[in-house]
Amino acid sequence: MVLHRVAAGGLVLAVAACTVVRRVQPAEFIPKHAPALVWITTTNSALVPVAQPYVDGDTLRGKWAGTEKPFAIPLQGIQRVQAKTPAHVRTVLMVATLGVLTGAMIWSIGRAGNTPQGECANSSDPEECE
Repeated sequence: MVLHRVAAGGLVLAVAACTVVRRVQPAEFIPKHAPALVWITTTNSALVPVAQPYVDGDTLRGKWAGTEKPFAIPLQGIQRVQAKTPAHVRTVLMVATLGVLTGAMIWSIGRAGNTPQGECANSSDPEECE
């Protein structure tokens, strides 16, 4: 059971390392990337999560996340739009770190297998152990 939790935690960290929420231009980003969810800050500073967003002319449409109610706002009524985007640098760093850790673990296990065991482990005379 603990192993499943560790694996799930590792998966969450991997996903977090590969994406970042950042400001996007809705008219360009949404049609090109079709995100499942965006966060809109309106001109009166309200934060609205919008699921299945799409741009229809000069209006951003979708569903109010969690309620499935239709949502529409003119692009002029938007102060900023944020969406999850790939974090390439974080992904490279995560893969490199995992590679180094895996290599160190393999090296450590290989080295432990070559260590003498028992009475000869602390002997300074190699002929005693033959």
